[in-house]
Amino acid sequence: MIEKLIDAESSSDEILFAPPDYAIEHDSTQESLNADPVANLAQKEENDISMEDADPSENESGAYIKIGLGIDAGGTYTDAVIYDLELNKTLCKAKALTTKWDFTVGIKRAMEKLDQKLFSEIELISVSTTLATNAIVENEGQTVGLLLMSPFGLEDCKSNIYRPNALIQGKLKITGKEIEPVNPDEVKSVVKQMMENDHVTAFAVSGYAGSINPQHELKVKKIIQEETGVFVSCGHELSDTLNFETRAATTTLNARIIPRLKSLILDLENTMAGYGVTAPIVVVKGDGTLMRKEMANNRPIETILSGPAASVAGARHLTGLADALVVDMGGTTTDTASLASGLVNLNEQGASVGEHRTHVYALDIRTTGLGGDSLILHENGNFLIGPKRVAPISWLGQNYPGTYTALEFLGDRLKHFIRSTESMQILTKTGEVKSLRLTSLEEQILSKLEQRPYSIDELLQNPDVEARLSLPLQRLEENFIIQRYGLTLTDIFHIKGLFEKWNTKSAKIYAGFYSFIAGIPLYEMIDHLLELGTKKLSLELLKHCLDNINTTELDNNPAWKTLIHLLLNEQHPNYEVAINFKHPVVGIGAPIGFFLPEAVRPFKTEAIIPDDADVANAIGAITSHVSIRKHLWIIPDYKGGFIVEGVSGIHRFKSLGEADGYARSALTHLLREQAEEAGTSCRTVNFKTVDKKSEFVGNRQIILKRHIYASLKGRPDLVLNRGRGNIQPG
Repeated sequence: MIEKLIDAESSSDEILFAPPDYAIEHDSTQESLNADPVANLAQKEENDISMEDADPSENESGAYIKIGLGIDAGGTYTDAVIYDLELNKTLCKAKALTTKWDFTVGIKRAMEKLDQKLFSEIELISVSTTLATNAIVENEGQTVGLLLMSPFGLEDCKSNIYRPNALIQGKLKITGKEIEPVNPDEVKSVVKQMMENDHVTAFAVSGYAGSINPQHELKVKKIIQEETGVFVSCGHELSDTLNFETRAATTTLNARIIPRLKSLILDLENTMAGYGVTAPIVVVKGDGTLMRKEMANNRPIETILSGPAASVAGARHLTGLADALVVDMGGTTTDTASLASGLVNLNEQGASVGEHRTHVYALDIRTTGLGGDSLILHENGNFLIGPKRVAPISWLGQNYPGTYTALEFLGDRLKHFIRSTESMQILTKTGEVKSLRLTSLEEQILSKLEQRPYSIDELLQNPDVEARLSLPLQRLEENFIIQRYGLTLTDIFHIKGLFEKWNTKSAKIYAGFYSFIAGIPLYEMIDHLLELGTKKLSLELLKHCLDNINTTELDNNPAWKTLIHLLLNEQHPNYEVAINFKHPVVGIGAPIGFFLPEAVRPFKTEAIIPDDADVANAIGAITSHVSIRKHLWIIPDYKGGFIVEGVSGIHRFKSLGEADGYARSALTHLLREQAEEAGTSCRTVNFKTVDKKSEFVGNRQIILKRHIYASLKGRPDLVLNRGRGNIQPG
């Protein structure tokens, strides 16, 4: 044994070899002694950045885009802009109402308002869309078979809410070491059963420790594709979180919504071809960067929060500010996000959409139901704005001749709405046809709405309807067969003369009903509602700045309510409540100019509303870049060596330097491969190293784990090279 101790150059089951600058520690989880590297205090501190650039000349190669078309299909409006990126100038812009039952209808209406003489010069189309977000919220998409690999039983996996699912062979330790191999025959059998019995058209695969060693996930994917040819989404491809159930949920959602985005892109291509525009298409991701349409077709879940991300990118581009709070007020929502040192704050825990938590990079964003088309109600003597969105009465009056008949009916029954104005909302039929089996009452409602607009109150006069709750509107609205109208901030702008695009007369008549019910002169009521909208925006800006504080709990706190009242309404005679923002607030979106200057006044900061703020999201879409991120990590093993995790297979090294070098080389290869897939020729990879160290023992620290983060950013030049042959390298 003494001879072995003297001659040992590496660890074995009998001997622990501790090289110079290593410390011996007891690992209680393994019941063993480990040799762990002591941190060299002369090394770079954590968060140092290193850069690898194989060939700087390659980063300037590729095509250079001059004229681009940016499209944002938002919740209420679809914006389109033709933009000169060389001159940083908007050449023309347009807005149209979004048609959620078919996004391309709204896109066509916006395109028709643009200068069609410029269409032949368009070299790239970039689109941001709420489609993926909406599909997840509405639980739509194709049927996906979920295959799980876990050392636990299926009953212990929360992911089994996604059906059909199956637990298959293939087990890994948390270290990524194989316990049980994948059984190809079992995979083929399970897949066949799911396709025959459950009509599955795509598969999702997630394995325990799959982000550490994705070998099993990749093997199952290969078997399924060779056997069926259908799409397969793996958990490690979308997220490197260690929670395999979260990855299972993310990859299932991704596979489910693929047909929706593919259909949109195909419809968009056909629409553009109709105008003679054959430029290639890129899609905005939830972190505000771009990816080629082919990549988006396989990873649609990465387009969650695509619209807000494009908005923030547009604000940054239009203002050039490095540090700011960005607020985007659209027709449906107000979104707030932060710029810090020129970068958008990201939520690395993943975006939450509806009841689903995804683990894809997306903006750290706060969203509230406040927009130009937020419904205004009068309930029990108080005015309420939002969160529900309806179409404006001014738009109704502009487009439906029967509007005044519906208004006349309401005007004769105003005393019925003293407690609530909810049943004063008006409905129309959109013209969208869905293959739904309608009930008798649904058919009666649509029959009436084919004649003219009807208020809910007038429809309630139907003898078959005993109460408002029995009026079957939900299915008809969810399928966009009917549209709801009511008093909105957009109507208030019309009456005040701030914005005049549609029928002011119908808006004024309808608002007059509210004035009568509330017992307030019309224009006094208008000013009160504008002030109420401004204060709601002020409160949203403040809540965003409070970061991770639970603002729902604050809303029920008497002290908080008192302080907010003093801040936003009137100061106390004996003391002052002050909260001063350190950075300006950039406002974008069509209605923002009516509210932001007053909304930031309590915070002693500057409100900036750039030119073209109304289409900033479309500008953000066309001015964004491709960006790829990934990280690997290194842990000591119990024999004094190191393991690189997060890449397929088990990779052990004798020294930290060797492991670090391999991790950087692997990351460089992975990022450049994904960058080409996403559409950029950029080869420069930036690294950030973060070491997790023990507490100081004397003047020593032990490195417990090293994270190596890599990123790459570049223009979408490969998209141009493949899409248009007439573009020359710039």
